Amino acid sequence: MLALAAVGCDGGEVDVDASMPGPDTGVDESDGATPDPDSGTTDPDGGVTEDGAMPDPDGGVPEPDAGPPVLSCAMGSIRIEETCPAFARCGGDPVGSWCYADVCMTKDELLEPVLMQPGVPAECTADMVQVRGSMGMIDGTVDVTATTITRMVMSSATGTFYLPPACTIVNCRVTEAAINSALGADGSATCMTDGPGCECDITFNSMVDSSDPYSLEGNTIVTDAGRRFDYCIESDGNFRFKEDASMRSGSGEPGTQTVLPLSP
Repeated sequence: MLALAAVGCDGGEVDVDASMPGPDTGVDESDGATPDPDSGTTDPDGGVTEDGAMPDPDGGVPEPDAGPPVLSCAMGSIRIEETCPAFARCGGDPVGSWCYADVCMTKDELLEPVLMQPGVPAECTADMVQVRGSMGMIDGTVDVTATTITRMVMSSATGTFYLPPACTIVNCRVTEAAINSALGADGSATCMTDGPGCECDITFNSMVDSSDPYSLEGNTIVTDAGRRFDYCIESDGNFRFKEDASMRSGSGEPGTQTVLPLSP
């Protein structure tokens, strides 16, 4: 701004504000001024947002479909008893996939091959043997179609038995050796002196991996190999069966076996 000096009538100098307003270099908004352009472009597909930041990615490649649920079986139990609940065959439709849940074995079924060993006194019977305790597990499945029965199962059970003198061979050490010979690779025994007799811990192991054509004869499943299983699909939906070995040589699988429907 430039200040000029003027001369007054009385000869004095009078200050005159001679400042000239500068030109209005701005554009009035009411005159249609154009606002600052948006520094960013909104891009719904992942471009720059209004504040200039890049949006988070959409997560990349989606996770693959997990597929159908995996079906599995819980571990079942094995009991060795003096006697088991009575089993009655009733038939029914066995088709389906089943999980082993429970097996009840009697001492008679388990000890039969042991008591038949050479050297065991002839007067010894399973009724003379006392069951003092047992524990066991079974893990496996039974798959039944209209024509084939497939079983994959592993089991191990240990029973503690008292053998009176009438059922021992010479002494407990010799008795132990005889039991181990009878069991072979399917089990083991450890015996110790207990009063006049022996207390023996006997372990029975079993593995079944079989697939056999079968047919139904009334309430019995009969495989092409000649094995016969009396069975019952009971009102609770469980499938129970027990091998009848009376029509073939050798002993059958011990115990009444209970399997439940396979579920997720």
